[in-house]
This record gives sequence, C-alpha cells and structure tokens, in this order.
Amino acid sequence: VHTQRMWYKKYKAGNTQQKNQGMYEKRIKKLESIDFDWVSENACTQQTWDEMFEELKVFKLKHGQTKKCVSTRDSDNPKLGRWINNQRKGYRNYKAGNKD
Repeated sequence: VHTQRMWYKKYKAGNTQQKNQGMYEKRIKKLESIDFDWVSENACTQQTWDEMFEELKVFKLKHGQTKKCVSTRDSDNPKLGRWINNQRKGYRNYKAGNKD
C-alpha cells in the first residue's frame, strides 16, 4: 500500500519521466475504481523526523555509536532501524544525484 501511495503522489505531482507512467495510470484507475483511500489512516500518528532523530540520539548515548545501528529484524526498536535505513538510502540517492 505504501508503494501505491508513493506512485500516486509522484503521478499527481506530474512526474512524467518515469518509464512506467502508463502502468501507474492504469493502476491508479484500478485502485480508484474500488474507492482506494490515498491517505493513510496512521499518517497523523506516524513519528516525525525530529522524533526519530531524538530516538537515534538516545541510541547513540546508550551504545556509543551509530555505525552498526539497529536492525529492523532483531531489534527492540525496528521502527528506528527502518528509519535509519531510509535515511541512509536517501543519502545515497542524494549523493548519486537522484531527486526522488
């Protein structure tokens, strides 16, 4: 569902440089035909970037490092692990010149 919402956001923003633009349009129409809700119910309850940054600071205080940070699988805080993975992925994309 997250991916569908991401595609929809790009589509609505006019991102026409995607290879599979026609596929996006077809999928969007199919999802809209069943009244798919494009806004996540938990969007309001998701932690903000600043809150997750604070959690990362606590992690660093506790463990003394962030290089080998929490795993999404074997951690007591998998949400922090996912957030960290997303930050690292975003940074790699930024360094590679990707704007998305």
